[in-house]
Amino acid sequence: MSLLANWGRIGRLPRTAKLLLATNGLSAFGAGMVLPFLWIYLTRIRHFDAWVPAAALAVQAGAAIVGGLVWGALLDRLPYRRAVPYANIVAGVGTLVYGFASSPWIALVAATVWGFGINGVGTAVRAAYAACTEPDQRTTVYSADYGLLNLGMGAGVVVGGALAAADFATPATRYALLYGIDALTYLVMAAATWGALPGGIRTRQQKDGARASRPNYLSVLRRPGIAVVLVLLAMNAMVTFGQFRAGLPGYLQSHSISPGGLSTVFALNIIMCAVVQFVGMPLLERVPARTLLLAAGACATGCWALVYLSALRHGVQALLVACGAVVLLSVAESLAGPLLSTQLNEAATDEDRGRANALFSTTVSASGVIGPILAGALLPWHGGVLLVVVMVVLSAAFVLPVLRLSPRRDAAGDGVAAGGGAGAGQVQQSEPAAGAVAAAS
Repeated sequence: MSLLANWGRIGRLPRTAKLLLATNGLSAFGAGMVLPFLWIYLTRIRHFDAWVPAAALAVQAGAAIVGGLVWGALLDRLPYRRAVPYANIVAGVGTLVYGFASSPWIALVAATVWGFGINGVGTAVRAAYAACTEPDQRTTVYSADYGLLNLGMGAGVVVGGALAAADFATPATRYALLYGIDALTYLVMAAATWGALPGGIRTRQQKDGARASRPNYLSVLRRPGIAVVLVLLAMNAMVTFGQFRAGLPGYLQSHSISPGGLSTVFALNIIMCAVVQFVGMPLLERVPARTLLLAAGACATGCWALVYLSALRHGVQALLVACGAVVLLSVAESLAGPLLSTQLNEAATDEDRGRANALFSTTVSASGVIGPILAGALLPWHGGVLLVVVMVVLSAAFVLPVLRLSPRRDAAGDGVAAGGGAGAGQVQQSEPAAGAVAAAS
């Protein structure tokens, strides 16, 4: 019954929100087809030196950070029915260029364009969800989005691996096909959302003849609750997915886990992230956000304690303990993602929602860069134990900013019906936003 009730919650979302969910899940499938294979593609298929994929990843990260901030400013000026397609078109062009990267400079151009576009996709979609749903539906839509992204990406990895290993055409042609399919999924989303999404705040203000306000990133950071959400996001990101492809596999493999065991761990993470979203959706709506965020911090702390214990075991026992650690990590990541997205968009207004979500995306991107750097610096010390200690301390310290969330805003994160969604002096939804929701429904 729980799963049926969850699907019922998703079914009651506005049509535009369901369109975004479906198309964003499709683009996640395309991303999964190519995301794990960039290093292999550029070194083994294109025969570039190792510095090329390393530089491409660095350029992607830098372009994503800059792009997120640019797209955030554009979102506060353009209607969503244009901003979401534009971001998808840029990301689609970038990944398509990868398929024809016959020289290093083309690969770096692709990395720049794709990085710039992909953070725009995340920023625009997250803001559009908030614009086309009621406040008490936002936890549901962000949770469903997170689950579908994991399912889509997991399926894409499987299909992409099968196509890459298939015996047809040349390896370069097969990888060009993978990148072409990935580009197609972005273009499908662009076409599907063109004109189908609500307008932005400025579109409505111009139509009404009102003077548009001019928010900036500093004013967004000064808004009550925004800075706390971003701190929580950075802390959670650095101890969860920021280490999932760096510190975690580095520590486990250096002690007791084989490459095959690591594959099991990676697959378990994808499955668990999706399961937590769809099975735990009622908890995200009924339990206070502050309680669940404290649980996320406790799960992250427990994860890294188990990571340390797995190094003291061998064989199957070590793998089982590592799997237990990944289950806790998946829960911590899955709870924090949709809850913090909801908290951010409850604290933002329509006038600055684009910039607020850009800061969210930029924080995720920056944490994804800082995490591996931190792992590289700490793993050589005492067999990686110093990394584990730092992760445990960061995870335990998660409780401090959580307690700074006001009880009223905490209730807003669980739905306006809880009594805190639109109180005076707290998170408020402007009248134009309510009009957009009505139009989207």
